This record gives sequence, structure tokens and C-alpha cells, in this order.
Amino acid sequence: MKIFFRSNQLVLNSKEEFILFGLNSQGGLEYTLLDSSSQILNRFLLHKDNVLKYDIDIDTSDKIHLIALMKSGELNYSLYENGNWSNAIIAKFDLQSKVYGDINILAESNNIDIIYGYANLINSKLWTIQHVTGYNQSWEQNIVVKFASNKNTASYIIDRDSLGNIQLIYNSVEGYISQIYHTFYNTYAKKWNPSPQKISTSNINKIFPYIFVDTKNNIHSLWLEDLDRNRILKYSRFGSDGERKYIWNQVKIPYIPNCSNYPIIFEEKGLLKIIYNKSDSIGYIYSADYGNTWYHGEDNQINFSNTKLIKISNYLRDSKDIKINHIYASIEKDLDFIFLDYFMPSDIELSNTEEDMKETIEKDRLENIEAKIDELLNMQQTVNFILSENINSQKKIEKNVEYILEILMNKKSSFFDKLFK
Repeated sequence: MKIFFRSNQLVLNSKEEFILFGLNSQGGLEYTLLDSSSQILNRFLLHKDNVLKYDIDIDTSDKIHLIALMKSGELNYSLYENGNWSNAIIAKFDLQSKVYGDINILAESNNIDIIYGYANLINSKLWTIQHVTGYNQSWEQNIVVKFASNKNTASYIIDRDSLGNIQLIYNSVEGYISQIYHTFYNTYAKKWNPSPQKISTSNINKIFPYIFVDTKNNIHSLWLEDLDRNRILKYSRFGSDGERKYIWNQVKIPYIPNCSNYPIIFEEKGLLKIIYNKSDSIGYIYSADYGNTWYHGEDNQINFSNTKLIKISNYLRDSKDIKINHIYASIEKDLDFIFLDYFMPSDIELSNTEEDMKETIEKDRLENIEAKIDELLNMQQTVNFILSENINSQKKIEKNVEYILEILMNKKSSFFDKLFK
């Protein structure tokens, strides 16, 4: 089984250019400039070598913000603006006594949020998630949460809503079982929720947590339940409206067993897609009502040797019906996004796949309605049968009551005859 690490990242700027970042075998950080049809325009080298991990974001002013943890422990911050890079060392990490997890950056025009996890080597199963926020020379540090991991690595992932609040989920060991927890940072109060909420319930180990906030501010979480090496896709929803508002609710989805990697979710023109992969195939399920109901999509055979899990940073973060944080793509001569149509050139008309998708959604909706009608008819037949049985039973009871009254009247008459003779 191939585990995808998020070593490739893609930036979409206001010119509709793609900038693909990645680490080479020497730890060098490279990036490739592509046009809107994914054709390579140029290649560049930002860091020659010694990069351990990095993260990127682009703000609404089209500035690219990049942080890179070097083998020396230096945390480099790079800013791409007006065609030029500027670089600065903003921290020094202790790689001699600590191990570090993923590093995440969220960029606004006047604020930077950096979130990372670490553990001491002498107790590498006790993890701390740290939040650093600020800009220029003014920075603040806060501990998000401390938790236990059953491995020497920790799984956590973040997203933000339209108000700028940071949403985070992570794995934490409870007893001997790994569970999924959710917490958040309120950007107005500038505080983290002090009481993370457990959103998983079963006594089965969970792996590969994923969080996604859609354009309507509904929060979606995914993970795999590892049951005797059968990894089953699970989904939970935190709605922003309706009867289940502000409550985590595990929604029923099609049964997807034997998953082998990170599940992801994205929104494309109001349609949510959950992408899952197995040992030799990749597929998706979809929802047209922001996660309340889900349907099977496709499941295709794929060559995973050229397939990457890519993080997306898009300057169009305030789009009303499109949001993509990660995507699976094959990388050969160009980028081929899997189950994604949004990054097509803008002059292409509505694709057949989108028309087919809308037709499929309508067909599934009608089939769902027909199934509910059939269910109601069956229930009506059952009710009619029960009513008929009750009526027959009532008639029998009435006959029995008449018979008993008749006997009582006869016995009463006989008693009075004897008494007054």
C-alpha cells in the first residue's frame, strides 16, 4: 500500500497560473510555473537542499507565503511579491530533543497563523500542538492542545471558515483506542476552545482524519475505521443551519470498505465530493445538499505510481460555490486532476461530465423519492392489515361480551326466582 504524503502543493494565482511546489530527493524545494491548461512554462529552485517539510498559502492580495523547516532547525519564512522572493529566519526548532509533525500556514494580508505539532524524543507519544500568530515583529504563541498518540507521529489537520476561525481535528488515544477530536480558534476572541469535543464513538481505531469547511460554513470530517485491516470510510457533519445546527452528526454514507489512504473532500460548483482510494482504484461519493445525503459516484482503476495528493492554495478563497483544499492528481507531462473539473481552461463550455453529473443527481433524487413512496405504500398496507386485525378482534370481543351478559342475566333471573318463591 502506498501512503501519500503531502509533499506536493499547488498555488493558483490571480492570473490563473498554476505554481506547483515539491521536494526533490536532495531535500531541495522546487517549483514549476504552469499555464491554465497545465502546460509547463518554467522551473525554479527556491531552496537548494536540506528542507525537511514546508507549507504554503496565498492571500487575497496575490502574495505567496511559504514556511520551510530546514535540517538545521531553522524555520524559514519566504514571501513572493511582485515577481520576487524575500526570505527571513523566524524561529529555531530543537531537532536534537524534539520531533516535529506537519507545519501549517494560514495567510491574510496583515496576519500569519502557523500551526505545528511536536513531541519530546524521550516521550514521543505525548504531543503538543502549538499556534503562532502575528506579523512582522509582533508574534504570539499559544498551546492548542496536548494529546497522546499511539505512534511516534501525530495526525492533525486544519481548515478555516469564512469568518477566519480555524477548525482543527486530530487523533488522540483514549485507553488503547484512537479517537477523533475537534477544536477551534475564535479569531475575534483570539482564543482556542479549552474543551475539544470527541466526534467519533466506536471502539475501533481511527486513522487519516480530514476536515473541510464548505462555502456555507458547514464543517465536514472524514476518517477511516481500521477494523481487522479493513479500513472503512466514516463521515461526520457539523451543520451551520437546520435542526442539527452546531451539533456533530455522523451521517449515513454508502458503505466504502478496504480503503487504503487519506480520504479528502472538496466542493465544486455546490457539489461535495468525498474522494477515497483502495489498493488499485480511486472513487468518490457525492452530495448535492451539503452533506445531508450521499450517493455513489465512480470507482476507477488507476496507476498509483504517478498519483500524488496535492494541497491547493487558491487566492479565490471567498468563492460562493467552489472550495478545494486537497486533490488527487496524476503528474506526468502535465497535471491531470482526478474527479475535478474546476481547473479546466475558462473558455471551455460546461463539460459533459458536469452535465452527466447533474443528470445523475436528478436520477438519484427521483429514485430516492420513488423508494420513499414505495416505503410509504408498504407502511400503509401494514397499517391496513393491523386495522383489519383490530376490527376482527374487536368484533370477537363484542360477541364474547354479549355472551357473558346473556349468561349473567340468566343466572340472575334464576337466583331471584329461588329467593322470592
